[in-house]
Amino acid sequence: MTPRPILSVTGRLHRLFVTSVAVVLLITGLVVMSVEFYNHRSQLIDRAHVFSGLTSPQLAQVVLTESPMLATLLLESYFSEPNLLGIYVYRNDGSELVKLTKPGLAQSLPTPSHELRAQLEASYTIGFELLDYSVPLRVKDKLVGQLYLQYSLDAVKRQLLIYLLFGTALYCFSLLGVYLLSKRIQRGISEPVDKIIDAMEQVTVHQNFALKIPEDDKPGELHALISGFNRMLGQINRNAKELKSHQAAIEQHVYFDPLTGLANRRLLMQSMEREVLRAKRSEQIGALLYMDLDHFKTINDSLGHSVGDAVLNSVSSRIRKAVREADTPARLGGDEFVVLLPELGTSESTASHNALSVAEKVRQAISSVHQIDGRALHVTPSIGIALFDGQNDEFENLIMQADLAMYRAKEEGRNRVQFFLEQMQHNADHRQQIEESLRQAIENDLLYICYQPLVRGNGKIVGAEALVRWSDGEKGLVNPASFIPIAEMTDLICCLGQWVLTEVCQQMASWEKQGKKLVVSVNISPREFEQNDFVEKVQEIILNSGVRAEYLVFELTEGVLLNNIEAVRIKMQRLAKLGIRFALDDFGTGYSSLQYLKQLPLNTLKIDQSFVQDITTDSNDAAIVSTIIAMARTLGIDVVAEGVEKQEELDFLEHWGCQLFQGYYFSRAMKAKRMGSLIPSAGKEQLRETQIIPFKKHQFSK
Repeated sequence: MTPRPILSVTGRLHRLFVTSVAVVLLITGLVVMSVEFYNHRSQLIDRAHVFSGLTSPQLAQVVLTESPMLATLLLESYFSEPNLLGIYVYRNDGSELVKLTKPGLAQSLPTPSHELRAQLEASYTIGFELLDYSVPLRVKDKLVGQLYLQYSLDAVKRQLLIYLLFGTALYCFSLLGVYLLSKRIQRGISEPVDKIIDAMEQVTVHQNFALKIPEDDKPGELHALISGFNRMLGQINRNAKELKSHQAAIEQHVYFDPLTGLANRRLLMQSMEREVLRAKRSEQIGALLYMDLDHFKTINDSLGHSVGDAVLNSVSSRIRKAVREADTPARLGGDEFVVLLPELGTSESTASHNALSVAEKVRQAISSVHQIDGRALHVTPSIGIALFDGQNDEFENLIMQADLAMYRAKEEGRNRVQFFLEQMQHNADHRQQIEESLRQAIENDLLYICYQPLVRGNGKIVGAEALVRWSDGEKGLVNPASFIPIAEMTDLICCLGQWVLTEVCQQMASWEKQGKKLVVSVNISPREFEQNDFVEKVQEIILNSGVRAEYLVFELTEGVLLNNIEAVRIKMQRLAKLGIRFALDDFGTGYSSLQYLKQLPLNTLKIDQSFVQDITTDSNDAAIVSTIIAMARTLGIDVVAEGVEKQEELDFLEHWGCQLFQGYYFSRAMKAKRMGSLIPSAGKEQLRETQIIPFKKHQFSK
């Protein structure tokens, strides 16, 4: 078993305790030895001081008499003094008078220190072997000589050695006792800690929350710790059951869609990574189905989100039943679903055939009637397919490819299946380039406005339609059909629409300063009209430019009317209060209800040129156009025919009562300067008309 961190803590505490006691005992011993040495040294000095005090008066008289023999007799008896080895008597001039050494001394003594002998007061030095003591000899305060003593330190060293041996033995026994005591204390701590660690391992590694550590009856901190740990384990065990019950719910929330129960984007990505690795090993080809429900927003808006959610649940249930066990159906959000189809075959043809079979099965299942709250609802999907193998394994790229294929399916009529083709990617890249270039064109003022005249049959101008044009420095004039649809796919159409309205209002204000007034129609896209602050922005532009709003006509397509008709009506009424009039553009090409003509404040219907260009050759188009004109006249709504290019078309339209026209027969769109030259000066109360030359006789310059 690997060492546990908590055991190393008790071991460190044990070592710290023993080391601390050892250091304390060692310091104590050193202090005792130092004190003992100091005491022995003091005793020797005191004895030397007493000895010199007893002999110095008589010895000073002897030195005066210059009697070495008498000095020797006087001093020989003093060798009974313990540890005294040598006695020296010096004259005042420093010469030696007497030198005596202890009888039987085997070793010679070192020469007395001249520096010590020269001291005028009693002095001493202590070395490792000897204590040297010097005291001056005086007679009536007159220095006559010097007494020098040498004491042996052997007895002191022996005594200290005895103390050292005894202290060392005592020190070792004390450390042994401390060590054993510390070990016992350590075991008392580590054993319960071991129990706690084992319990922690069982809990953390083996998830055994039902474990309980045995408790003893000894009160104390460890008992309280184990008791508290057991209570904690009990609480954890109770919570573990709740955690396990919540775990499934958490996984469901993290990896599954909360509404339908299908896999979400995160789980789909994980499954995709797994299937790509499998495809690399097995060389199998898989597919990604990307589907979007056609016109699902209409269900939400008309029947409510609760019905919409029920439809989504019904669709997801049918997808589950239509796919294989190994497939992964997922919901990305809204009405967008994805199905991951692994291992469809080793060849592209086989995989494509199998993917198409599953996609068709899913499409037919979804297209069947859905019974929701007693209602029979019809929902159809548009499905895009992208194949993958072990090479093209980028999830985001596959999603994008399948998404492009799905949009192609919508463009081709919806409720169908479309495979991803490289040309789709090329078109998508081209759209992205157009979008970026258009954004720069708006910022760099590369756009301008042309005006398509609105005329009566006699060629007199009664208004104009503002059309945006884009002149690119490298590509020249860019066809509006190539950038307007791309702008309508994004919020860029809102910026473009605001720019167009601002430019038109400024131009109208400029014409009005010249005494010229002209009714100008401006196309409003559905995305732009749906903005919450659209009315406020329009009002701000009109106020800033100073134009009269009654000279503005907003042309709306039927796409605006497909959403919330009541909200559209309210917004149109607010704009009408400013003086703005409305025209319904491309009438007859969509799914407009005749109720729109009754409920909305429309002033004009514009017949799409697709009907006008064949009215002289196609009886169906002729019937549709004549019916529209008759209906509009009955409702008191003006009718404008777009795309008039031939005299025969003009004659037919006038025969059925149409009075307003646009088309190349009269004029192409022209720049503001040319348009301004055709607007006559007008009085305050009326808008005059001006004669223009038909296009077949004269083509206006751009």
